[in-house]
Amino acid sequence: MAFPEDVLGEDEHVVAHGGPHWRLCLRPVCALLLVSAVAGFAAAVVRLQVWAPQAWALLGVLAGLALARATVLPLVRWRCSHLAVTNLRFLVREGVTARDGLDVPIERIDAVRVRSTFLERVLGCGTLTLDVAGERLRFDHVPAVERVQALLHREIARGERARRAAGETAGETAGETQRTSGRGHADAAVRERMGA
Repeated sequence: MAFPEDVLGEDEHVVAHGGPHWRLCLRPVCALLLVSAVAGFAAAVVRLQVWAPQAWALLGVLAGLALARATVLPLVRWRCSHLAVTNLRFLVREGVTARDGLDVPIERIDAVRVRSTFLERVLGCGTLTLDVAGERLRFDHVPAVERVQALLHREIARGERARRAAGETAGETAGETQRTSGRGHADAAVRERMGA
């Protein structure tokens, strides 16, 4: 699923986009298999009873509710979650009907940390921790977490270079203005002496 472009600013572009790691889908898939096995077994047990059609209907409703709660909702929530690194922000969007969003300006990030257990390294995911203005933000199940860390460091460095270049340009402009105004004062002083 593409990242929603309507949340991006005018001069902003997506550097990397993804969602939570696919391992979050393992529990819903296991729930699907378990509910199906239990419902199938229960349907086989009651098949010879007179009230079997009513029991099957009840089993179908209960299995459907269990599957919706344990399988469908987590998979839809996983599919609707976004993590994105842009040239200006780190963005997180979660939720199906109600959306939660977090925007962290790249320039406010003080430190980027990653942690991966052995299993997470094998699966290619990990935990990303951002230190932002004295607050620690933690994001679990980030795919290719070391790549995300490298991208964040690259964008932080780019932003600092751009700010430094803008500061030097502003400093040069201010210096030129001071030199020009100083030159104007010197010219006025020379004219005053010549006229006197």
